[in-house]
Amino acid sequence: MTQMFDVREGLEHARADREAAWRFVRDFTHAWVEPLTDGDGFTVEDLAAAEERLGVSLPTTLGQMYRLLGRRRDLTSNHDQLLHPDQLYIDARREALVFREENQGACSWGVLLKDLDQADPGVHVLSDLADRQAQRWEPWMERLSWMAVEMVLAESLHAPQHLSDFL
Repeated sequence: MTQMFDVREGLEHARADREAAWRFVRDFTHAWVEPLTDGDGFTVEDLAAAEERLGVSLPTTLGQMYRLLGRRRDLTSNHDQLLHPDQLYIDARREALVFREENQGACSWGVLLKDLDQADPGVHVLSDLADRQAQRWEPWMERLSWMAVEMVLAESLHAPQHLSDFL
């Protein structure tokens, strides 16, 4: 399972651009968990149905992430949850497209609607506050592809393969 792959070195390269991020995800999964396969992602048709339902176009990177690893719960949904394409939604204030939720509802991650035309937009987080008026979409990561790398690493720590002894 653990072949020679230097995570630290891989991360240095993964920050370069989204292709480098996807290369890191492929290399990491190959070395540390189960390698990605063609059936691990959602189809173009799944994503097109989500776009039609929502009335927006998904950013290129979000579509790539879903097609690459969207069905891999061990990489996307052990702790927090990557929403399936048919669960994607626009928040109540109509400010962001939400694609990920914290496991106890404490926050959601999304892309601001004004940024949907960017290929690799920044990701914002909305904390679930008691004072709803105080809620704001706050910057989380500068690029969606970089957030995908963080998600894969974080969710892998909670996977049944026991990459961590946190339990």
